[in-house]
Amino acid sequence: MANHAVTDSPFNGYHKSDKKHSSSLFTLSDDKRRALKIYAVVAPLLLVRSYFSGITAAGRETWYPVPLIGFVRSDLALACALLGSVPFLLLVLGWTFVGVGLLPVLANQLSQLVMPGPIPTPTEAYHSLGIQTALLGLLCVPVWRKPTAALVAFLALTVLMPYAPDQVRPLFSSTEVEDIPDQVINLNPSMQEDVGAAALESGPLLDFVWENRADWVKVSHGRALGYFVLGKNFNHDQRWRVTGQPTYSLRRGFRLTRFRDTWGESDFRLNFPEQRKRVSNMFKEEFGTSLANIYSRVLNVDPETIVLGDMGALSKMENMGFPAVKVVLPSLFWHWFNNPHTDSYLYRMDELDGKKCDRARQRTFLIPLTDPPGAGLYYWYKNGTRAQVDYKVGNVYSFEVSVLHAIRPFPYFEWAHGMSNARVTIQAFGIPCGDNWYITH
Repeated sequence: MANHAVTDSPFNGYHKSDKKHSSSLFTLSDDKRRALKIYAVVAPLLLVRSYFSGITAAGRETWYPVPLIGFVRSDLALACALLGSVPFLLLVLGWTFVGVGLLPVLANQLSQLVMPGPIPTPTEAYHSLGIQTALLGLLCVPVWRKPTAALVAFLALTVLMPYAPDQVRPLFSSTEVEDIPDQVINLNPSMQEDVGAAALESGPLLDFVWENRADWVKVSHGRALGYFVLGKNFNHDQRWRVTGQPTYSLRRGFRLTRFRDTWGESDFRLNFPEQRKRVSNMFKEEFGTSLANIYSRVLNVDPETIVLGDMGALSKMENMGFPAVKVVLPSLFWHWFNNPHTDSYLYRMDELDGKKCDRARQRTFLIPLTDPPGAGLYYWYKNGTRAQVDYKVGNVYSFEVSVLHAIRPFPYFEWAHGMSNARVTIQAFGIPCGDNWYITH
């Protein structure tokens, strides 16, 4: 009778059923298990493929092209890759719109991690991210709750994002778009493009830059982004001191430890005048005459009247260096960032080497050594109208320092990694004093 009572108990049957139902909540279907296995293989392969196709040593550090993000300093590359893969893992698991919704959140947060920060996110950036998210969600509707949603989302981002118009590109700007007209000083801005003025010298100059990657100095406020200068950099080089115990920072990585030399970081560059002088002299000896000839052609003056940084009267001025090279490795941040500014703050002298200077004729000179797709300049008129110019290797671009301008955001192409897609430009600023033009950086 006791056994019969236990067997016929209604609670006994309910318990078995409940146990079976409960376990099924934590059991993945065969399709999901298969998808996860594929994901576990594809994700590392994609990361390895990305690393080996574009891994770059520069400034005595290693830089990795993280999928969908771009070049990141080695200490943060793996973390960025793992965090960036989370939305796609959710897509594989069938949580389609959760994964799609997480993508813009991570895009904003990861960019804040590696970009020169903190940079406020303008309202238009949120609008653009919302539009992108909605479009991505619509593309994933046909594969709702299917692992293939991850593939659709990844291909859409890699293939379509470089071609996205401004309206759907989340532009992070140092100045709100509506405030740009208030910053315009020059009412009649002009961009002078001297075609072929540097054609013969561009190839050897670029080779020189590549060969001396160990001497590139990382711009500290660039944080984990690939942003470098070869030569003196008067507005970035600082004289920070190392105090207390060596520590790690997002700004400088391991520069404060035995793993990195502080002379290669712009925060500490002024502590190493010998290194600054050595690089400047090396550049000057190789290309002093060539650059003087380029600037004389652009200005239509005698080459003998060109005085480059670290030469003549400028050699006594520590902050007046030889024209410097700026290098930017491809990144989604540079695809999104806009920095309208003028160069009017550069020169404050009224006299140089006993000669009166004409500050109204100061000019900025740019010589692109590479022209990745989209590389160029923006500049603005007083009514807020924006004009633009495309970079072409061999040309020289110059304009008055009072012109409001910005490096044009250049698209990040996921499948085109490597140094050939870096933006490399020689930058210099000139002022006429007496019969001479003093050109420096």
